[in-house]
Amino acid sequence: MEALTQVVFSKSSLANLVSEYGGSLVGQQAVEAAQAGAVPSREATICPRTEPEAEAERMAVSLDGVMVHVREEGWKEAKVATFSRVEVTAGEGTAEPEVHLSHHSYRAGLWEAGQFALQQGAEGYRRGLGKTRVVIAVSDAAAWIWSIIATWYAPCVQIIDWWHALQRLWTIAGGAYGEGSEATRVWCKALQEHLWAGDLRALLQAVRQHWPRGKALPDDVRQAVGYLYRYRQRMRYREYRAQGYPIGSGSVESACKVVVQERLVQAGMRWSREGAQAMLALRCALLSERWEATWRGLCPAQVT
Repeated sequence: MEALTQVVFSKSSLANLVSEYGGSLVGQQAVEAAQAGAVPSREATICPRTEPEAEAERMAVSLDGVMVHVREEGWKEAKVATFSRVEVTAGEGTAEPEVHLSHHSYRAGLWEAGQFALQQGAEGYRRGLGKTRVVIAVSDAAAWIWSIIATWYAPCVQIIDWWHALQRLWTIAGGAYGEGSEATRVWCKALQEHLWAGDLRALLQAVRQHWPRGKALPDDVRQAVGYLYRYRQRMRYREYRAQGYPIGSGSVESACKVVVQERLVQAGMRWSREGAQAMLALRCALLSERWEATWRGLCPAQVT
């Protein structure tokens, strides 16, 4: 601003601008969220809502959370949603299809799960997920995430993030041979091959051979095995790769860093709830490449 106009803005002036325009955008998002979850009254004339056209044949959605330090409240979770186009290139010969995610957009804020469901639903509506032929949901196993997915996007392809599943294999192998040992690495690799092939039966049989019936499993191993069994229908990784589906939630994990942490989680930072929400709204607009349209909506009289 100084280089272009020779007008100097103090930090407090910039903070006020963020609060003003970010707060206006937060208000717009609240209206969108309310409309996304609105239930008509008995007296209202019910008309089918015009759904935006699908952007692509396949779209991916991933949800996650990251902590932000809020004044007078402590560390609070900012929930993040990422929406992406799924682009698939056929592999040569017998090679698996190559999957690439592009055109990301985001919705993030200090909301409880119920309000976040409406907020991410508004962004999903904007991206045309209602008319998308295949919606692919990839996330970790948090219950609030899959509750939202089941409510807003079923039927869809539901996938547990590969790296979260792999962490359980390291827990199992570490429980057998000790954390960090060569034997742990070797056995974990063998278990990983079963999981990569989508053969969870063979994986669990290998675990059972190490801990025969009647031999108690360590608590962390028992929990890891329970995780794999409970979410086995979302771990058919060989099938997913063959279909050209993404199996990692790196898009939303990247969003947690780029959208939230790079700006809001720096040394010594504490935010008011309103200030954090205003900043997140503006960053989502910027990083979703909707800044020009958003700016026109915030101050139409000032844009020619």
